Amino acid sequence: MSEGIVRRCTIVGNGRTLKDFDFKQIKEDSIGLTMAIRHWYKIDWFPDYYVNIDHVVLRHHHKLIEKMINEDKCKKGYLLSKSILQVLPELEKNEKVLYLEDLQTLRGSPFRYLLEWCSGSVAVLFSVMLGYNDLQLLGFDCNYKEFLPECETQNDGTLIITKTPETNPNYFIDDYQQEGDMYNPPNLDTVHIPSWEHVVFIITGYVHLNRVPMMIYAFTKDDVEGLTKYFPKKNIEDYGIEEIKTENYDPIGENVIEDSSDDEEPEPI
Repeated sequence: MSEGIVRRCTIVGNGRTLKDFDFKQIKEDSIGLTMAIRHWYKIDWFPDYYVNIDHVVLRHHHKLIEKMINEDKCKKGYLLSKSILQVLPELEKNEKVLYLEDLQTLRGSPFRYLLEWCSGSVAVLFSVMLGYNDLQLLGFDCNYKEFLPECETQNDGTLIITKTPETNPNYFIDDYQQEGDMYNPPNLDTVHIPSWEHVVFIITGYVHLNRVPMMIYAFTKDDVEGLTKYFPKKNIEDYGIEEIKTENYDPIGENVIEDSSDDEEPEPI
């Protein structure tokens, strides 16, 4: 990353706080996750990058994921788990597709230190690895309802949707999960929360080790904590209103030097 360059990236989760959100207002580079693909096709908008490392979701929805990749909907690339190669071995030849397992063994990669993860935390760490230093996190509500009335537990512990929910409290669209979909239980306390805590630890170390200042904001609503326990809070309704400021970073002092602004900025990581 060049000194003084601000590279902004919006990382889009799938939480309820994004209900009725206009995805087309996202102007900078973006990363989207998992089964929001269905919505993206409906609105004819796709993020620049796609991340999905959930083994069950990858295998169950491999045909739709393959369709998206073959149509090159996400112009800059895809980060998946190698588990998808069990059903789509030909993806291994696609240069735009990267794999979490490879990044975990790559020398100098922050993924080498990853112990706990979910698709959201992996997407944030991926953005850091790509050189983005101003991250806008949307739709990471971290308040999953673990078991919906419309699902059943399978013998292997996975869940299956027996009827498309009329209202799905976990996602920004009610038909995010549809009849017949298989997925892992959210496991908020044992998977998601530890993965976010761990990625914060990795990014903090990465920033200080490499003298790279980093700004990360969690956009949410007043009644949803989301990731605000880890990152400065902004209201989801304010996303896209503010102009992107021109900032110069001092990588040695790890301070932000703004060219012209009277507003106070949250402390960088």
